[in-house]
Amino acid sequence: MNQDIYEIINYSINQSKPNIALRKYLKHISFNDGRLFVIAVGKASWLMAKTVTEIINKKIDKGIVITKYNHSNGIIQDFEIYEAGHPIVDEHGLIATKKVLEVTKNLNANDDVLFLLSGGASALFEDTDVNLNCLQQINKKLINSNADIQEINTIRKRLSNVKGGKFARHCYPATLHNFILSDVISDQLDSIASGPTVNDSTFKKQVININKKYNLNLPESIINNDTITNLNNVNTTLIGSVKMLANNLKDICTKKGYKTTIVEDDVNYSYKVLYDKLIDLAFNNQNPSNKLAFIFTGEITIEVKGSGLGGRNQHLALLCAEKFKDLNNTTLVCVGSDGSDGPTDAAGGYIDNNTYQKAFSLGLNISEYLNNYDSYNCLKKLDQLIITGPTNTNVNDFYLLLIG
Repeated sequence: MNQDIYEIINYSINQSKPNIALRKYLKHISFNDGRLFVIAVGKASWLMAKTVTEIINKKIDKGIVITKYNHSNGIIQDFEIYEAGHPIVDEHGLIATKKVLEVTKNLNANDDVLFLLSGGASALFEDTDVNLNCLQQINKKLINSNADIQEINTIRKRLSNVKGGKFARHCYPATLHNFILSDVISDQLDSIASGPTVNDSTFKKQVININKKYNLNLPESIINNDTITNLNNVNTTLIGSVKMLANNLKDICTKKGYKTTIVEDDVNYSYKVLYDKLIDLAFNNQNPSNKLAFIFTGEITIEVKGSGLGGRNQHLALLCAEKFKDLNNTTLVCVGSDGSDGPTDAAGGYIDNNTYQKAFSLGLNISEYLNNYDSYNCLKKLDQLIITGPTNTNVNDFYLLLIG
C-alpha cells in the first residue's frame, strides 16, 4: 500500500472520531441539580466516555461503558467497562445491559442520564425475553442474508426490551441527553443501534414482510412486540455521520492532488450494484490528465453462501481484481471506519491493476476464494488487507477509487 493511501485512510478515520464534535457540544450542555449517570454503548463508546470525563465539571455518580471485545483502552475514572460480542450478541452483552438497567431503576425527575451511542450497540446493548441461543440464530440468519441494516434493526427492536425507544422509558422521569455517532444512511435516528432512546418509526406490517422475506419464522409474540413512539424526556444531538466521512475523504484526497468527486454518500444496496458502478467508472476514466478520486460511502449488502472468512469490503475489493488487470494506475480501497470488516481483524482490503497477476504468480485462484467467500485469506496471502485495529469511531464504510 503506497503512502498516499495510508495517509488518506488515517486522516479520514481520525477526523471522523467522535471526541472532536463531542467536546464542542458538551461545553453547552446544562444539567439538573440531581445525580448524573453516563452510559456509553457501541464501538466508539470508550473514547466518547473518556471525552466526557475531560470536559464536564459535574460529578458523575456512575458511568458504564459497553463496547466490543478489544475496543477499550484502559480504565476511566468513575466508569465500569464491559466488553461483549459483536456482531452477534453474547452473554456478556446481556450481563452488561442488566448493569445499566440497575442504574435506571431509581431515577427521578431531577436526575440526568448522558447516553453516548455509536454503531455496534445493536449487538452490545441487549435485554430480552428471548432465549440467547434463539436470539443469536435469528441475528446470524439476518446478517448472513441480503437484508439491509434497516430491515435487520426492525426485527431486532421486536426482540428487545431496550431497543425501539424502550431504554428511554427505563430512564423516565430523568432527563435523557443523547449524543449519537451515526453509522446509518440518511442518519435515521431510530435505525442507529436500533434506536434505544428515540421514537420508533417502524410498524408491524414491516415486521411481517421481513419475517416472510427471510423465512425467519418469528412467533406472534415477537411480531406483536410494540416499540415506543411518544418519548418526551429526551434531547438528541447528532455528532457525526457517514456524510462527514465522505467530506473528510474529499478533503484529504484534494490535498493529495486528486480531482475528487463524492459519487454517493448513501450507498445501501447489494455489493453487485456497487461493483458495476466501480468498474464503469474505472474503465471510463483511464489515463486522465489529473489524478482522480471517486468516493462512495455507506454500506453494501451481501448474502454469505460459503464457509470462508471475510467481510463485505474485502469481498468487493477482491471481486474487482480480475477486471482491474486491464487498467492502468488504478486502485480500489474498501474500508470499514470502525476497523473491523465482518468477523475478521481487518478493516477491509485494497486491490490495484497488478493484483490479479500477483495472485496468478502466487498460484492463487481468486475465483475459488470468492466462491467460498474467503476473501480474507486471499488478501492476506497477497498482503493486501487493510488492518487499522479498533479505531474508536464508527461512521460506516468507504469505497475509494483512485486513478492516475
